[in-house]
Amino acid sequence: MPTSPPGGYNAAMNPTQLGPYEIKSRLGRGGMGAVYEAVDTTSGDTVAVKVLASHLADDPGLRSRFDAEIDALKNLRHPGIVRLLAFGEQDDQPFFAMELVRGKSLEQILRAGRRFTWRETIAVAVEITRALKVAHDHGIVHRDLKPANLLVADPLPTTTTAQAATKPPATAATETNAERVTVKLADFGIAKLFGGVAHTALGHVVGTAEYMAPEQATGRPTDHRGDLYSLGLVMYAMLTGAPPFRGGQLTEIIDKQRRVIPPRVASLVPDVPAELDELIARLLSKDPAQRPASALAAGRLLSAIETLHDATPGTAAAAVLSPSHGSGTPQPARPIPPARNAAPGPTALDRSNKPTRPVDGVAATGPVTVPGKQPVHRNAGDDIDLLAPTQALPNPIAPRPRPHTAASAAAPAASSRLPTDVASATTQVDRSARNQFITVAEVERAAAEKEQREQRWQLLWQGLTAAVVAASLAGIVWLFLKTPSADQVYERIMAVANDEHGDLRDVRGELERFLDTHASDPRVARVQELKRTLDLDLLERRARRRSRSDKELKPLERDYRAAMTSEENGPSACAKSLEAMLAVHGSGTADTGNDAESSLWLDLARRKLEQLRPQALTEQRDDAKRIGELLADAASLAARAAIANDDAARNRFESQRRVILENVVEVYARRPHAAEAVAFAKRELANQPAAPITGRGPATNTPPAAIDTPTTN
Repeated sequence: MPTSPPGGYNAAMNPTQLGPYEIKSRLGRGGMGAVYEAVDTTSGDTVAVKVLASHLADDPGLRSRFDAEIDALKNLRHPGIVRLLAFGEQDDQPFFAMELVRGKSLEQILRAGRRFTWRETIAVAVEITRALKVAHDHGIVHRDLKPANLLVADPLPTTTTAQAATKPPATAATETNAERVTVKLADFGIAKLFGGVAHTALGHVVGTAEYMAPEQATGRPTDHRGDLYSLGLVMYAMLTGAPPFRGGQLTEIIDKQRRVIPPRVASLVPDVPAELDELIARLLSKDPAQRPASALAAGRLLSAIETLHDATPGTAAAAVLSPSHGSGTPQPARPIPPARNAAPGPTALDRSNKPTRPVDGVAATGPVTVPGKQPVHRNAGDDIDLLAPTQALPNPIAPRPRPHTAASAAAPAASSRLPTDVASATTQVDRSARNQFITVAEVERAAAEKEQREQRWQLLWQGLTAAVVAASLAGIVWLFLKTPSADQVYERIMAVANDEHGDLRDVRGELERFLDTHASDPRVARVQELKRTLDLDLLERRARRRSRSDKELKPLERDYRAAMTSEENGPSACAKSLEAMLAVHGSGTADTGNDAESSLWLDLARRKLEQLRPQALTEQRDDAKRIGELLADAASLAARAAIANDDAARNRFESQRRVILENVVEVYARRPHAAEAVAFAKRELANQPAAPITGRGPATNTPPAAIDTPTTN
């Protein structure tokens, strides 16, 4: 027996007005609350209002589950998903209004004994994949996909041509789109965003065990492929009459979901195509990676199977929705025998422990659709699950009377169909501080206004940034184009020229600007001197770089480069080569040309010679001292050899003397100032008598005492 609700529950759960909705009748009731048929007083549309019981509103888990359904439905807009219209709270009772679907759930139809052909199953499954794709694209996993949450809507009344002509184009397009949808996905109460925290209840994972993915049943992270597993179970039940795993205990079913491979559908329903049998087996894979990658991929595979077996487009879907197949009168459906494994009665794990009554208008072997009939009346005490799909109306409500106009007289006398035109809804302001109500249209409008404000701020910020950048560029251009004074330019030049580590190349532009702009300035001679120095520096760097082998050099550059090659023999040798170059080209007898570059080469040679002369004098003094010491050592060894008493000592002294003389020749042979000392060493090595040296005594083998130095001009 169902547990009696707490005191005050009935009074609190039978409201007469929630926000702008006038409650007409109760459609269902459960432990969490109830679902009511209501009329929107602002538009006259009929909606379904789901209410969370006030005594449960403070329960964090149940309130979170209720709010999760609102959040999940808020942004979902698809004909195959029950549409959220508004939400709010009144007198501590959270509620939300949604599209009212007149029809029956797939679970009711299956329990009535209906079995689906494989073509009908594909048609319904394709529509489910389209709805799942929209939810998955928004990052929402349903997590409770099962026949009880799949609503098969009653077909819309046939619309005549005259009636269609009186309707606005938008309304006609909406109804045409709705007519193409046979199944609507409902109950997002335990849906979650990818990566969110799973909902739990009393330590157990929330969901229906018979249609739960293995990873969800064991509490592991679940993504969109968990819904595809549930889709495979739904298709399995449509074809065979029951899901593959049943049991009396939750742990028993969960263990089967984790470990047991279900029988192949083809072994239970012989006419199922092998491709569909294989696809259902893939959907029911224990490993999510083995299932189709997405709802879109699964839908395309289903459509491909239907096309492969030459199905007429739309016929299967029409069979699910329309009992007349487009004709004016209902056609008798083809009898379909019950499946060999007809669904057993509900287990203790079902949403309700009470068996479902046979659905009016649906025979055990009859068509899947439900003709438009008066809904079944229910007693007030029936224990109806709040989360179950919406039932037929106990007391159909006629449309609210509206002012009589010519347009209303021409409109057909039919009850309002959903989706409700939410654009016509207006917010009802409750004076109570604890009451609140907002429509989805308001949420969307507020989001659009916020986005517009953000775009305006972004445009304003971009404009300000662009203005600042433009002003900065203008200032830079103004500073660049502004002509500096002679003092400013000269100070900049001299700051670099007086810096020990300064490089005149950094002020090359200033040097040229000063000479061009301030030619009459008394400081121009100093600037010209610095400019000449810079030109010589650049020419010297050019000379030190290797020239291309195919480039023809001018005579001055060629001779300068040749003179500088002797720099490796010492500053004296290089200075002698530069003196020879200047003697040849500076005399005016050679064809050196009178261009500016030739003059630069000559000035560069003179500057280099001036730099080398102090180095050459230092080198000559050092060489003279060292050569004198070496030759003195050689003379001492010669004297010791002459007085030696034995041949061995004599030969040793002679050998040491010979090494010293050879080193003098080797080191100083290419130094012009040591030419006399090198010649003396060579004669000693050849055992030839030395020629007399003027002022140094008689013609003996006495080494020279001094080294000639080059003449400096």
